[in-house]
Amino acid sequence: MASNTRSSNRRRASAEAVAKRLETLVAADLPGFLQRQRWFGSKGRRLRSVSLLDHGATGEACGPWWLLVEVQFEGDPPEIYSVPLAARAAEPEDARLVGHLDVEGQSMAVYDAFDDREFCLELLDSFEHGRTFATQKGIVRFMRTSAFPALLSPEIRAPQRISSEQSNTSVVYGGALILKGFRKIEPGINPDCEVTGFLTTRTQFRNVPLLAGAMEYSDHAGVGATFAMLQHFIPNQGDGWTFALDHLKSFCAFIAKRLAPEPWEQRRMSQLVREFSAGFFVALRRLGSLTGALHAALASDTSDPAFAPEPIDGDDVSGWTVGMTSNARLALAQMRHQLSALPKPTRDEADMVLSREDALLERAGSLELLALERCVKIRIHGDYHLGQTLRTGDDFAIFDFEGEPARPLPERRAKACPLKDVAGMLRSFHYAVAAAMRDCAGRDSEMAESLEAWGESWWRIATNTFLEGYLAEAAHAPVRLLPASRSAFDAALTVYELDKALYELCYEINNRPVWLPIPLAGLTRILSEPSRPDRGT
Repeated sequence: MASNTRSSNRRRASAEAVAKRLETLVAADLPGFLQRQRWFGSKGRRLRSVSLLDHGATGEACGPWWLLVEVQFEGDPPEIYSVPLAARAAEPEDARLVGHLDVEGQSMAVYDAFDDREFCLELLDSFEHGRTFATQKGIVRFMRTSAFPALLSPEIRAPQRISSEQSNTSVVYGGALILKGFRKIEPGINPDCEVTGFLTTRTQFRNVPLLAGAMEYSDHAGVGATFAMLQHFIPNQGDGWTFALDHLKSFCAFIAKRLAPEPWEQRRMSQLVREFSAGFFVALRRLGSLTGALHAALASDTSDPAFAPEPIDGDDVSGWTVGMTSNARLALAQMRHQLSALPKPTRDEADMVLSREDALLERAGSLELLALERCVKIRIHGDYHLGQTLRTGDDFAIFDFEGEPARPLPERRAKACPLKDVAGMLRSFHYAVAAAMRDCAGRDSEMAESLEAWGESWWRIATNTFLEGYLAEAAHAPVRLLPASRSAFDAALTVYELDKALYELCYEINNRPVWLPIPLAGLTRILSEPSRPDRGT
């Protein structure tokens, strides 16, 4: 008995010593490590310090560890990140190194645990057996759903970290499962896990990666968060953005050979666009239909308060209008501040948009139609665009229901009008055709100007095609998702397109000024149309 007590005391003392060294490592080495990671989204802020909030060893006291750290900034609110770390005596090849740590008298190389094969295998094993492990201030639970495979073959167990990460980190297991490790952590269930879980277990909608499991953290006060989720991996030919861009590059090259000194007659132009892009438009109609089916599925359960459709009322309209107006003023103020630094053609278009600020803000009033026509608000995708779809043979799958990462979690979980998703996809079509035309024209300004009319024709046909599929499927929803009249539908949709274009404007000013003409062109188009636009070709 005394021997067991001494052994337990030694383990406890060793764990405490490691914890203190981890605190030192986090403070000294993690700031630089974070700044080098693609998933760290606050590189533009002045980082003041990083401190250890909680940690737990997923195996022995010497790691791997799952760390929860707080990042403090100068003049900005702090953020919390999930950072699993592994340690080995020899530094693994190609691992993302953090620093070095003394563990029981031995210097260990500490690195991103997702680069460690044994750690990734241990995670999958923990899902399979529903394990838990304690942290200093809470507990981590591995939970699986009915979609978890009944048998894990050796092939499925082979892990491969995906190199093209964005705000999260993903590991594929044998081309059958994919684990998404969330990096920026907020209290509450992650919307991606929540929505995918709902679609998996409560609906028949299957064009999503089915949820197989979730890794949930809870501190001693009962405050929880999602650390990771496990989904079915969907074999694919790339995302929808790449699919669209490849087609549009061919389209632009085809059109560039047919440019003439005199503009083409509109009807003939539209006919040629339809002929060349016929197969692609079939795919877009399917994507529209799939989007309508998604919204119908998300509106199908009235028993769950988190998903039950709710009538849009005056308070909703007022809140959304105030938010959009505030965002618009912010975006336009930022553009006004940067105006003198813009190239002349861009500056001229920006000047025109700024001169119509009152007209832009006035458009937000059209949202009152959603309440007048007794539409409902539901859970939506929240950050919907071509890059959030996968091309799967002749079909699509929709993924990443996390919402816009920069927005607070309660806002990303809030119910909204599904037209927000529709507008996001339509703006994505505009971005794709504009990007393809830029690549085709290069520095040839005359060619760029000539291609513009063709791009506009393509965008309008693509938009109508997508909307045809969407409206036909959304009509089967058990509740009224959309205004019944097409004029009210178009007016409300235009407001959401406007809001998305202003969001893009803000992003491009701060990150890619050379792309600023794309959202400016979208705003110019909206301003040139009547408040109830005709989307015909």
